[in-house]
Amino acid sequence: MPEDKVSVLIVGGGSVGLSAALFLARQGVRPLLVERHGGTSIHPRARGLNYRTLELFRLAGLEPQIRAAGAELAESHISLLVHTLAEKEIRRMGGLEDTPESLERLAALTPTRWCFCAQDQLEPLLVEAARAEGADIRFGFELVSFEQGADGVTAQVVERATGQSRTVRADYLLATDGSQSPVRRQLDIPMQGRSGLGHYMGIYFRADLTELVRGREFIMCFVKNPDAPGTISSINNRDRWVFNVEYDPKTGTTPADFTPARCLELVRIAVGLPELEVELLSVLPWEAAVLVAQNYQQGRVFLAGDAVHVMPPAGAFGLNTGVQDVHNLAWKMAAVLQGWASPTLLATYEAERRPVGQVTAEQGGVRMDFRGGGRPPARPADESESTKPKLIDDMVMIFGYRYQSKALAPESEAVFSPFLDELDLQGQVGTRAPHVWLQKDGQSVSTLDLFDKSYVLLTNEEGERSVEAARTLATRRGFPLKVYRIGASGDLQDPAGKWPSAYNLLSEGAVLVRPDGVVAWRTHDENGSRSTEGLPEPGF
Repeated sequence: MPEDKVSVLIVGGGSVGLSAALFLARQGVRPLLVERHGGTSIHPRARGLNYRTLELFRLAGLEPQIRAAGAELAESHISLLVHTLAEKEIRRMGGLEDTPESLERLAALTPTRWCFCAQDQLEPLLVEAARAEGADIRFGFELVSFEQGADGVTAQVVERATGQSRTVRADYLLATDGSQSPVRRQLDIPMQGRSGLGHYMGIYFRADLTELVRGREFIMCFVKNPDAPGTISSINNRDRWVFNVEYDPKTGTTPADFTPARCLELVRIAVGLPELEVELLSVLPWEAAVLVAQNYQQGRVFLAGDAVHVMPPAGAFGLNTGVQDVHNLAWKMAAVLQGWASPTLLATYEAERRPVGQVTAEQGGVRMDFRGGGRPPARPADESESTKPKLIDDMVMIFGYRYQSKALAPESEAVFSPFLDELDLQGQVGTRAPHVWLQKDGQSVSTLDLFDKSYVLLTNEEGERSVEAARTLATRRGFPLKVYRIGASGDLQDPAGKWPSAYNLLSEGAVLVRPDGVVAWRTHDENGSRSTEGLPEPGF
């Protein structure tokens, strides 16, 4: 029987699995990814890539290609409320980047912008980029069983076209195999939360609606026609669309009832043109739920994306949260496999990402209620107004996450929350490092562009004590470290003089940032006293 030996076996080749393959390969780990389907997704499904996700793809050099792929939606920021699309809208709603104030706020937060790129357009780009970095991606291969032991995971994989079985021996297995994850089920890891918030059919269709939407190109259109209530999502604001229509299993309705004839009828009612020429491209059932796995890791097996969190599409959190899951995990796996961190570092993946996933999934449910994307989420009978989750600001959800784990040097004894109360990124340990434009060799560079494949120490030209402490630790532990002195004669220049205040540092201050862009340590506590103690040791 053929056999493969790999460091990481990834099961599932959707956007999250492909992102994991890309991130691991960029960290120097050559993963093997197996996907049971013959290619990438043919259904658009997720479309919105938020600012933080674009920052990660920017580091991988993918941002221009992603923006080009989603260019047809680049100027579409509105949502519509209609009776039918052919009629004048009842209400028009703006998007995140509509006002000068919001644009100014964004410019201070990130070097990138929100982007719409449908999943069927994104995934081929991820395949090409991951393979270029050295990842081994095999479509048409299905995991049929696996066992894990003290030294690794042994998996049986079948090539579906030939039926040929092969053994894969891996140090670690990463499951990104969807909400029904067979890997999670084999591990008997329960999902906790609320299901049944709504059952939907996603009808992907082709119809030329160019003239109908001209001048009001939209991202989302809420159809309130009682004969075909649902939402129309634009894929290119020309001829590709997805109509999501709800059905109720309690009435005996099943996905089988959505025959091609019924789907065509529903689309024509929602659009408001009975004779509209429509081509059905794909029809997929899906269920709205707020569910999070009890564990993200069991032994040498890790899970990410929909395999550990299911959330309603309101807020566009699902794919983005999954991509950020695997970005958090990739550098840690690389650190352990390359020998500069101990396996205990891997436990911080669940410690850091599960609290974020829990709140994010809940916020998807809250937005489903607030934004009219379906029935209000079912709540426990004993839930009071004081304990009911409140709507968190979108920008806090995207940028304001905060980790607490043994891979970080704590600054405060305050009660921990996985998200900041308000978006005030000042280099707090556990938060995403602030974005500041600096100069390097006469070119503008964001601080975020510096955090990628190693730990990074940022300091003023006076911060020699911190440089010596960090280099001593890096030498002793063998972890990669880059040092940048910021100043007129330093490695980087700060013409606007913004970086010390952005990171809340003193004149001799320094900050240590992890490869995933998260602040690991600063030279002072919240009271401002300087110290070179407390540098976190990546391998513990």
